Amino acid sequence: MGKKISAILVPTDYSNCTGEAISWAVALAAPLSADLLLLHVIRRETADEMLSIPGMSWEMIVRQEEKALVEMFRTWMTEEGEISLLRETLVTVGEPVEKIVTTAFERQVDLIVIPTYGRKDSPEEGVSVSDRVVRMATCPVMTIQAACCEDPCF
Repeated sequence: MGKKISAILVPTDYSNCTGEAISWAVALAAPLSADLLLLHVIRRETADEMLSIPGMSWEMIVRQEEKALVEMFRTWMTEEGEISLLRETLVTVGEPVEKIVTTAFERQVDLIVIPTYGRKDSPEEGVSVSDRVVRMATCPVMTIQAACCEDPCF
C-alpha cells in the first residue's frame, strides 16, 4: 500500500536556503496536488523586542509575517498556478524545533521540507535545528543541503 503526500510543511527563516526548500516542496507538491504550509517561528526574545515597539501588536506582527511568507513563496514558485498549492501561512512564537514538530503533528502533514546548512541552535547544543527536527518529527523529513547561499539558515 503506497503512501499519499497531501500536505507538506516548510519552516522558513526567510533565507535563500529556505527559498531552495520552498522550490523543492513546490516541485513535490505540484504533481501530487498536495497542500503547502509555510511556518515562521519567532523566538520569544525577538517577539518581546518586537512587541516593545510603541503601537505594535501581535496581530500586526502576524499580518506582516504572513504577508512576507506569501511574498517569499511567490518569489520561489516557477508558475503562477502554483500559488494555489499554498494552503496556509503560520506564524508562531517559541523554540523552533518544538514548534516545527508540533505544527507538523497538529496539522497532520505528511512531509517536512527543511534546509540544512549546519548552523547550530546554540554552541552548547552542537546539533542544528534541522537535525533535531529529523530526530523528533513523527513524519518524514526531507532535508535540502543548502550550499546555495552564504547566509546561514536552520
